[in-house]
Amino acid sequence: MKNILPKILVIIGAIVLWLLIVSGQEYVAVIELPLSVYEPRPEMTLGEALPKTVKVRVEGPGRILYFQKWSTKYSLILDVGTITHNQRLSLKSYFKERPNQVMIQSELNFLEIVYPDSIDIYIDNKISKEVPAHIISDISVKPGYIQVGIPETGKVTLSGPKKYLKSVDYVVTESLEKENVDLSFSSKILVVNPNIELVKMTPQYVDVQFNIEMIGERLIPNIPIKVRNQPNDLEIQFIPNSVSLRITGGNNQIQTLTERDFFVYFDYLTQWFPNKNYYSVKIKSPDEVLDIIYIIPEQIEVIVIKKNQR
Repeated sequence: MKNILPKILVIIGAIVLWLLIVSGQEYVAVIELPLSVYEPRPEMTLGEALPKTVKVRVEGPGRILYFQKWSTKYSLILDVGTITHNQRLSLKSYFKERPNQVMIQSELNFLEIVYPDSIDIYIDNKISKEVPAHIISDISVKPGYIQVGIPETGKVTLSGPKKYLKSVDYVVTESLEKENVDLSFSSKILVVNPNIELVKMTPQYVDVQFNIEMIGERLIPNIPIKVRNQPNDLEIQFIPNSVSLRITGGNNQIQTLTERDFFVYFDYLTQWFPNKNYYSVKIKSPDEVLDIIYIIPEQIEVIVIKKNQR
C-alpha cells in the first residue's frame, strides 16, 4: 500500500501536465454563437424571426475553446438599423467587414462564418395592440358546489411587427388546474406569448377571480306565460296563465333572480296540434340557473279562439 500512493500521484501529475500542454496549444474549431439583433429605430422591428445561433470558425488555445461553450458573454451583434426594406444579407461578408461585432474572448481569433452564410431580413413597422387574454382553466369543485360565472378576460398589450400582429385577435393563458375546490379564489396566471421571438407582451400575468358557491334551491313564483308565433286571427289563452319554477344554482346568484329573468312561453307554430288541449311550456333561463327541478303545473291548458271577423 505504501508504494501505490506515490505511483498514483505520479500518474495524476503526468495527466495534469499533459492537459496543460495540450490545452495551451492552438486549435481551429467551429463553435456556435448566439445571434443578437440590434434595432435602434423605435418605430421599426424585425418582421420575421432570424436564426438564434450561427456557427463560426475560430482559432485559439484549447482550454479557451473548451470552456467557451458555458460562457454567456459570447455573441454576434447584427445591426439592422440601416436596413429599410427586405433584403438577403451575407453574414460571411457582414462580420468579415465588422470583426468588432463578433463578441468573443480576446484569446480567440475569429476566422469566418460557417453556417448560415446568408439570411433573409424582413423589416416591418412596429405597432402596439391591446388584445384580450382568454383564461384557460380546469376547475373541479367539491360535491354540492358550483363555479359561477365565467372568469373575466384579462387584457395585455402586444408590441411587434404590424404584418404579424394584425392577425392576432387574442392570446391565451397557461392552463390552471385545481381539484376539490369549495371556496372562491384568485390566481395570477401566466399569459402565453404568441411569438416570443418577435413580440413583446405586457403584462406577462393576469389576475383572475374564480367564484365558487354552494349549490342552493329557490322557488320563482308566478312567471307569466307568453305566446310565440301567434296568428293574427287567433286569440290564445292559458289556464293557468303563469307557472312557478323550483331552480338550483349558485346560492348567492339565484337569490337576486325574479320572474322577469325567465321567459316562459308556448310556441303556437311548433307546439299546437288540433284537438290537443294540454301542453308543456318552454323555458329560457338565465345563465345563473344550474337546473330546473320541477315546474308547477307541469302542463297548462291552451285555449285557441277564432277572432271575430268584421
